[in-house]
Formats: sequence, structure tokens, C-alpha cells
Amino acid sequence: QGLALLASILFASSSLEDVSWMNEQLTSCLLKVETYTRGALSGGRTDSDGTAPSSLSWCPILIHFLSTSMKALSASSFPSNGNKTSDSGRKVPGLMSCFAPSQSVVAANDVSPMHHCPWQEALRDTLSEREFVVLSRVLSHAKEPQNQTLENQEILTYAIPTILQYTLQNQQDLEILASFAAQGENVTSWFAGQNASNGRTIGDGTAALAIAAAAAAYNGEDIDEESDDDEQDAPQQLPTRDNSTTSTGKYSRADLQTLPKLDALYQTCALQAKKVTVDRLRRLLRSRDNEVMLLVSLAEKIGKGEWIQQLGNTLLSSTTSLSTSLSSLSLLLAPLSLSTWQSQAQESYASALATIMTTCSGIKAGHNAASPLLARLAFHNTFLYGLWERSSRIVRLLTSQSKLADSSAMTSACECFSTFCDTFSHNLLAVNDDDFLERYHLSYDSNGSKDRIVAKDVVLVLKTILNDLYWVRPVLASDITNAQNDPESNLRFQRARLLLSATKLWNSLHERWCRLYRVTQFCSEDCWWFPHLLSRGRHDINPIIHSQATTLTGQGNDAMDDSSVESANMDDGEDDEAAPMSANDAGGDALASTFRDPKMARVLTYIPQAMPFSRRVNLFNTLLESDKLRTQDETTSFRQMMMNFEEEDEAEISGRERVTIRRDALYGDSKQRLNRLGKRLRKKVQVTFVNKHGQQEAGIDGGGVFKEFLDDLIKDAFLPQAVREVGGEEDEDDDSVSETHPDFFSVTPLQTLTVNTASDGSDAILSHYEFLGRVLGKAIYESILVEPQFCLPFLNKLLGKQNSLDDLKNLDPEYYKNLKSLRHMSSQQIKDMGLTFELHDSTSTTIELMPGGSIIPVTKENTIQYIHLVSHKKMNVRGSRQTSAFLHGFRDIIPAQWVRLFSAYELQKLISGDDAVKGIDVHGMMSVMRYSGGFHPSQPIVHWLWQVVDEMTPDQQRKFLKFMSSCSRQPLLGFASMVPAPCIQQTRLREDDHGRDVAEEAALLGTFTGSIRLPTSSTCMNLLKLPKYTSKEMLREKLLYAIEAAAGFELS
Repeated sequence: QGLALLASILFASSSLEDVSWMNEQLTSCLLKVETYTRGALSGGRTDSDGTAPSSLSWCPILIHFLSTSMKALSASSFPSNGNKTSDSGRKVPGLMSCFAPSQSVVAANDVSPMHHCPWQEALRDTLSEREFVVLSRVLSHAKEPQNQTLENQEILTYAIPTILQYTLQNQQDLEILASFAAQGENVTSWFAGQNASNGRTIGDGTAALAIAAAAAAYNGEDIDEESDDDEQDAPQQLPTRDNSTTSTGKYSRADLQTLPKLDALYQTCALQAKKVTVDRLRRLLRSRDNEVMLLVSLAEKIGKGEWIQQLGNTLLSSTTSLSTSLSSLSLLLAPLSLSTWQSQAQESYASALATIMTTCSGIKAGHNAASPLLARLAFHNTFLYGLWERSSRIVRLLTSQSKLADSSAMTSACECFSTFCDTFSHNLLAVNDDDFLERYHLSYDSNGSKDRIVAKDVVLVLKTILNDLYWVRPVLASDITNAQNDPESNLRFQRARLLLSATKLWNSLHERWCRLYRVTQFCSEDCWWFPHLLSRGRHDINPIIHSQATTLTGQGNDAMDDSSVESANMDDGEDDEAAPMSANDAGGDALASTFRDPKMARVLTYIPQAMPFSRRVNLFNTLLESDKLRTQDETTSFRQMMMNFEEEDEAEISGRERVTIRRDALYGDSKQRLNRLGKRLRKKVQVTFVNKHGQQEAGIDGGGVFKEFLDDLIKDAFLPQAVREVGGEEDEDDDSVSETHPDFFSVTPLQTLTVNTASDGSDAILSHYEFLGRVLGKAIYESILVEPQFCLPFLNKLLGKQNSLDDLKNLDPEYYKNLKSLRHMSSQQIKDMGLTFELHDSTSTTIELMPGGSIIPVTKENTIQYIHLVSHKKMNVRGSRQTSAFLHGFRDIIPAQWVRLFSAYELQKLISGDDAVKGIDVHGMMSVMRYSGGFHPSQPIVHWLWQVVDEMTPDQQRKFLKFMSSCSRQPLLGFASMVPAPCIQQTRLREDDHGRDVAEEAALLGTFTGSIRLPTSSTCMNLLKLPKYTSKEMLREKLLYAIEAAAGFELS
């Protein structure tokens, strides 16, 4: 106790800067203490095989006693100087205290009298308001040459984390400044030019002078204590409940705000804490500039993370053990055992690191791209694995619902796991897919070592945690906005922070999983599903608020544009509000308002992968049907017409659009008649075909004609001419399109479609892309599956996402491989290639990647920049005008936030069905088929039919399905979801005078060829009309002839 008090005086006093002369006296004292302790513990006997060193450096030993005493003070419930400390000794974070009501701040005078040892009070008083001075001096002494021995470095490694933790707990200003410095902010610049007393700015002078001046200048004024003027600048408590919001079940919408809103609350909390701190310190600059200089300098040092990383590599290493030389000092290092001391150092380090990284938490993976601390920590495998190992051991604490659970331990667990999530998310930003699979896919590396992070394990642990935070015990907005100074409030705040950070990491991993879906799945799809969302429940009963869903589609493209909002410039410390939500986040918030259950709304708008795909498809279809109540309800349209008769044209009155299309001018007629409709294309559209002879086909469009029209139009418009010719889509005897038009899409090396970047991008061409966007949107709106398979980068654009370097392999694998190989080339090899910062496209046009790029050579030093600029230009810039036009048309029909319920590969399934199924699922279709007109599943002709269909090629099976339903792709959720259900009806041929079937008579005479009717269909009813054929061979011949003929719609 005396040594701890001596240490606090030495490190806090300005008059004892050079105490090297004390080494001899202190060493003698410490040796006597050690000898006395050894003799007392051994009954007066002296160890013969181990003696204490003859000479010790006093500094590490005293730092040890100081840290041990600080740990004891932290465990005390006695708050000092108005610092916000919880009953368990865990201080309410500086960010959290911004929302704490002022009347709940615990002051020293409000605490009931408690018994404390005099040395504790003396130590606390000595350290009070000087904690940051002590920390600065400790770090300074740790770098001295005489403290670089192995035993001294070990002592310092296990002592400094506790001192850091104690300082951050008691110096809120340091905590906030260090947190923003760790995020990448230049905190020194916030105070540049603010010193009015001597004209100096922060950063002048040496650290040693600043420490001495700060200690000497202390005049009894608390640097954490705000003046009366600060009260008017204190942030106002945010409202926690919107009284106009009705409650749904246990929670209201105001309670369960969406993740972007929670993130905005969290960031606002940080920015308001920053504003209060900066304003107070700027005022203090006038009279106490040395203290402020030291505080800012220390915050910068902490935020840069150099020594934070060094401590972490040692403390979190799985092979960390105490040296023999340190073990010989075990009695001198009392009162703790060495193992306990080591464990407490690890706990203190984890807690301090979590405090420093408070502002690094959030839902945006790139939010901390400039963080110097994360740049140091995230790419050291030893540190990252040690943090994961520590975090994964405490998962049970995070989801414990026991009332006996220690809130302090649970808070520590939340802090630790939040730190891991933020660090690992930062790591993934710079890891390409190949390296990701090599590092995080298998449970062992090439050397057989199992000390590694396995992506699947992380996914499963995150699912357990997020299921609790989203569904079981959901985080509320008040957990951030209603912070109080008690352990329970602190725990709720840290759970909210964990929700943001864990969601960020989970989405980063899921985005990677989607990109690798067709290559290597590092976990199965069900690893992402929450247990409570696997099956239908109470929340599936009437899940949509129809009034909200129908207004959602009328918001216009402004709310759905893929725009980004840059963060506000906070360098001057003036702004106290978070940046506004992006258009994507605002759209997700609007979508959330359509779901009755706010818990489900929160899940679906930010982690939709937690719900199985089939259930999301059902919800998507519910959204469509809700919107169709407005757009395709003729009764409603008629009522609107009667109310606004003069303003409505015929199309609006009828509630549907009628168009006539020539089969030999399919694309031209379609664009002319449908593109002008814009958003009105969501109405019902009735199509009448005109055949190649100029005659209207007699088929009446009850839905089937339009399905075939849309299927044929999309094949003609999206598939390049060469593909249509090779695939046999055009035939001289076919009534289909004979007109020509430019190729709007091109085929990638993976045989998928992307926009044709060779098109000129003129307004005339862009109008075609806008039309095609509406056509594809209409197909999805009407649940019509179509043929085109799009490349992943284009699907990402439909989802409003930017493409990264790794997405390039899904556009051009060979180009991606060659581009990535530049990273592994030598300087000479790169120089020999003669590359510059420009890009040559297929039209021989040269595009500079940066201003003056044609004269900037690619070197080993700028290779990474060149690789990312090339990939960005190819995937996000080239063809961007065509893609934007397509998106504009697509979102006229399908709101952007609706398709964000799906990943890119799931969106492709929504467009064209499950491509893993070749042809059709014959057994699935047979199991739901109905029969009428005398047919029964037990009859031979029915058996023949299914045998013939099963023996067809996949292409013939799809033609059969199109013949019957006008759509060549089977339903996304299987044939059981077809409405109406598919049916086969027996058709009898005309009878002779004796009542016998002509087919039977012809078969007996052997003259059936040419006199037997072909199968026909009513596609709007999914009805196949099958004559009663007398043999399997006859059925096969007639059925194949019918489906291959590609005939139009005429009367049966």
C-alpha cells in the first residue's frame, strides 16, 4: 500500500522528474520487503536455490503496485469527483453519459457513507484529476533503456493495461478524444489556433515538458468538471417514444427502430459527446493549456495504436506464459498470484480496448477505413485469433437470461465481442476471396495448426447472439437514449453496441458467402436462419399493413435512387448530429413500416438472410398482391373515375391496358405501346396478337396470352442476336419476331448477361434500357419466370450495391486472374509490361483511370491502387448510364427496397427460377396435377403422358410447360404454388352415327395419321386439353409436334 502511494506521488509530481538517484535506496527497500515476505511465508527459512536479484529497477515494480491498487479502486463503489461510475465499479461510457439525465449523475456527496481504508482514499485523492498525467509518465518510463529487460517488460506488459483502464474510467475527456483518434480523426486539429494566451497550438513542445508543466500547473480545478456555462451546451435527452405510434404486441415501432435509425442514434450520441468535450477543452485552453496539450497528445498516442498493438500481441497470444525470471519475483509482486495478475491484465486490456474503439462500432463496414488503430490490430493474425478465442469463450454470457447472471461480466462480454466484430470486419475489407478461403474456410492451415478463425464458427456464434438481440430479447431504442448510471443500463447500452457491430460483421460474411456461392460455400444456407423464423408463426398471419404497402410504391424514384450521402466533416468539432440516412436506408425504413410485426420488420430490412428464402418469397408475393389491390382492382379504378371523371382517360377507367402486338414486330410494337405507360405498366395488360398474315389471333387474353407475350419479348430483347440464332429462338416458319434491333446486352465468359458497353449511351439508346427495366420489373411483378441469366455485378446494381474487386471474377474470370497476378509480380516484371493508369475497352477507346493517367506508370508501389481503379472502372463506371436507365425503369414497377429482401443470387432465382433444376420437376408436377373430363391418374393414358414427359429433354420439358401455362420456367416455390392448379382435361373427338370415338375407329382401320387432333391448352387456366389417344407412341408424336410447333392463340 505504501509503495502504491509512493508510485502515485512519483508519477504525478512535477518535482520528481529525475529519480534515477533513488534506484539504490528503493532497491534496498524492495529487497528488504522481499526478504521479509519470503521469511514470513516460509517460517523463517530462506530458499537456498533462488535469491532475489541484487539490483532492481524501481520503476516497473512501483508501476506494478500502482496498477494493482488501481484495480482495487476500480472494484470499489466509491465514486470520486462526480465521475459517472456504476455500482460495480464499471464507469458508464462517455458516449452513453451524453444521454443520461443530469439528475441521475452520481456525485460524491450523494453516496452513502462506506468504510474504506485510509490508504485507498489517499491514493484516490493523489491520482484524482492527474490520472492522464500518471499514464503519460508511465508510458514514458516504459520506453527507458533500463526498463527493456525481459522481466521489466513483462511487469510493464501486465501492469499498463490496468492503469490505462483506470485512466479511461476516470477521464471522460481522454476516453472520447482517444476514441475519435482511433477512428482516424485528427483530434489535434480541433484545437489548432485556439490557445489565446500564448499563441501556441497543441503539439508545441516535447512530451516530457508537457507532462511536467501539466503536473506543476495543477491548481485544484478538475479538468473533468464543467463550468456553469457548459450546462447550456449539454446535449438534450433524446425522446424515447413516439406517442403517435401504436403498439404492436409487446413492443412499439418506436421501441424497435430499424438498424439505420439505431445506428444514427448511436452516432449522434458520439458526436454530441465530442461536441461537449471539445467545447469544454477549448475554454480550458485559455488558462490551462498545458493540461489540454498533454490530454490531446496522449489521446493521439492511444488512437494511433502502436503500443496498444504490442500489448495485445502479448496478452492475447495463446502461447503467452510468464518467464522464469519473473516467477522469481512472485513474492515481491504480491498481493496477487502471477496467474491471477495475468488474467486481470487481459481483462483490463479487453475493457480498455473496447472503450477506445467505442466510435468504431456501427453497421457500415467502411465507416472506419481510415482508423489507424484498426489498421494495426486487424491484420495481425495472433492478435485477431486471440481476440476471437477470448470472445468465443463467453458467448453463453451474452445470451444468458438468468436473473442471477453477473451484469458486470455480461457487459465485459459484450464489449469484448463488439471489439472482435469491429476488428474482424475491418480485416475482411482487405482480404480477397481466395485469401479468405485459405485463411478462414478450413479448421486448420497448411501446417496443420488449428489456431485459426473458422468462418463457419463465426457465423454460427453470430447467429446465436443476433437471434437473442433481434428476436428473443430485442434491443430497444431506449437502450441508447435512456442511459442511466447503473450496471443494468450499462449492459443494455453495450448490447445495443454489440447489435450494431455484430450485424456489420454478419452482413460482411454473408456478402462474401453470396459471392462464393457457386464456387465454395464455407457454410450451409441454414447456418444463417434464426430458429424462430424457420417455420410459420403468429407473425405470418396477415403480415402486411396494406395501406402502407400501397403508398410505398408511389414514393417515386427519389426515395429509391442508389445514392450515397457523405459523412459530415467533423474536423472542426462543431457538428453534433449524425449524417442523414442514405436513400437505401430510408427506403428500408419505409419498407419496415409495411410489416405489422416490428421485430420482423427490423430483421427483414437489414438481415433478411435470417429468414429462409421461401418464406421471404411468400412475403414478397404478399407485398405484390397488396399493391395489386390498388393497381389492378377495376372496381377501385371505376370509383376513382366517377370521382374524377374529367381527369381520367379510358385506360385509367378500365383498370387495365389493352395493346395489339404484331408477332413479326414484337419488340418495336411493344416499346411503342408499353413504354409510354411508365408506372402504369403495373396495371393489367391485355394483349391481342396479330399473326404474320395480318389477322388477329382469336385467343382471348385471360392472363395466358400476356405471359407468353412477355416471355417471348424478354427472350427477343435481352438475348443477343447470335445467342438467339444458336439457340434456335428464331425460325423462318415461326410467327415470332423478324425485325432487328441492337444488342442491348452482351454475353460474359460465364455465359451470363451484362449491359452492352459498346452501345453509345445516347438518349435514344437509354430509352430502350429504361423500357427493358420496366419489362423485367413487370415480369417479377406478375410472378412470371423468364430465361435471362444475369451476371452477379449487374444483379448487385439492381440491389443498389457497389461492386468490389472480387466481383470482377463473376464478370470475367480470366481478366480477374490476370489483374490480380500483378500483386505477386516483381518490380521489374511490372515495369517490363509498360502499363499506365489507363484502360482500353473493346471499342479501342482509351480511358484514363485518373487525371493524367496515360503518363503515370504502374509500379510495384501503386499496383494495388491500379488494380482497384481498373476493377471499379470496369464494373461501376463503364456502362453506368445504361445501367442507371435500366434501374429507373425497373424501379417504376418494383421498389428498390422490395428486392433488397434478397441477395444477388436469390434475385436471379426470383427472375428465372432455380436453375439447378434442369427442365422441370416432373414428379412435383405430377403430385399436384388435377384431372377432369373423365381422366383419372390410374388410367393408362395418364401413365403414358408422364412417361413421355419424363423422357423428354430438359428443353422439351420447358416447351411442354410453356405450351400448358405460357411460361417455360417452373414456379419458384414449386408447382404447388401455381394458381390455378394445373389440370389435364380429356377432350373427345366428334362422334359418328354409332356414338363411337373417331380416334378409336381410325386406330382400328390404321388410318389415324393426320385425322387426329393435336393437344391444345388454355394457358390462363394452366389447362392441358389432351385427346384420348390409343397408344403411348401416338401420344408422344402428337404432344411433341404440338409443343414444337410454336403456334399462336387460336380457337380450339
